[in-house]
Amino acid sequence: MKKVISVTLATVMALSLAGCTGSVDSGSSTTTAATADTSATAGESTDSSGSTAAAGDTIKIGVLTDRSSAAAATVTWAEAGAILALNEANEEGGLNGTPFELVYRDTASDSSNVAQKATELVNEGCIAILGPKSDGEAPTGATWAEENKFPMVTPCTMNTRVTVENASRYMFACGFVGWPIAKMNAKYAADQGYTSAFFIGNDGGASGDTRDFFYRELGEGFENMGSNQVSSNSTEFSTIISSVVGKDPDVIIGAVAGPNFVSLVNQGSQFGLWDMCDYLGWYTCDSTNTSALAEAGNYPYGKVHGVDLWPFWLDEIEGNAEFVQAYSDIGKEYYNAEILPSDMGYTWYVGIKAIVEAARTTAGDLSPEAMTDALCNVHFSTLYGDDLYFRDFDHLMAHAYYYVTAIEDTTGKWSIPVGETYAVYEGADMLPTKEEVQEYCQEQGYTFTDLSNR
Repeated sequence: MKKVISVTLATVMALSLAGCTGSVDSGSSTTTAATADTSATAGESTDSSGSTAAAGDTIKIGVLTDRSSAAAATVTWAEAGAILALNEANEEGGLNGTPFELVYRDTASDSSNVAQKATELVNEGCIAILGPKSDGEAPTGATWAEENKFPMVTPCTMNTRVTVENASRYMFACGFVGWPIAKMNAKYAADQGYTSAFFIGNDGGASGDTRDFFYRELGEGFENMGSNQVSSNSTEFSTIISSVVGKDPDVIIGAVAGPNFVSLVNQGSQFGLWDMCDYLGWYTCDSTNTSALAEAGNYPYGKVHGVDLWPFWLDEIEGNAEFVQAYSDIGKEYYNAEILPSDMGYTWYVGIKAIVEAARTTAGDLSPEAMTDALCNVHFSTLYGDDLYFRDFDHLMAHAYYYVTAIEDTTGKWSIPVGETYAVYEGADMLPTKEEVQEYCQEQGYTFTDLSNR
């Protein structure tokens, strides 16, 4: 008999708690990690390397993290990605021999904390900030960045309204974006011949984007059979699932992750939901979504499709196995936790990598204006995509997107789902064009700000 939901959620929370209380190897001189300084507020650190660094001994990068809210359950996976990028940078010699360092502040996913925590990072001497973590905090982060003329790179999933109404020369986004997720889900739905959908998502703006632009792409002939948005803390979906079963849509459009997703899948299995329809979303093969479900034998293999950024299962990518192992080793070393690949970890990885690569192009001047200019022009590659950069007019990062179906690994190598690739898309092809954004702004009554002119 399959394990009940309380067990799978307990597994997720146990890993996350281990991550929030993990220790640091203070013997490492060129890496930093997330550990609490006993003189600081719980979950924060002013020097996370294990030994106090004098001014000039390190190049500091600020990180707005979340270790104390309900959403902190998956922060271990995120922070590990940032540390991985930092380790790589320092193994390459840092910045002309000076190592980089991560300095953390906990916002608890509360936008009211963003300004204070970001200011503290500036006062610590950071050259740029990775964060905020959530799309609910992103508008506050963008406002703070604009008012303080200080560069921020957010790994959160962005919605279009934020990128338009809170556009700032100093704000950059390296995470998922709601509009291209919607476009890719719509392409898949059209190819499969679906004609109706029901939406289940959290209450974030990016979640709503994945619904609204999905229907926008498919046009009026595609039937919207209902929509429910829940808080990111919700674990009860039985009433929503009963409604979905009664309406019998062709497919579910999903915008939930982590404990949300675990709860939805478990309860959907109890009601026979996955026998009736498939699920389209993102974080399809992300371990923060899939680990507990796979362990309990409850993952609906072959029924979940969507967007991934980190195709960790593709052994034909040179260096992939080593990259995955390094990420996993960070979980064990810094957090005393077993972690597997996570798209969120990858977005934090590319966010830190973007800051590092920008700093290297302006090594003689790391002032906020110089770093902002450098981020506007930075170009770099990863194992999974060539030429990552921030678009000039909206500062969204153009990723490579892998659209996959989550299937069971028959080789025995992976305990979580791997992806059967349906298509690989270039970010520049999936992100909305400037003309599409301008048209959308005109329709919605928003003011379009072209950041390439600022």
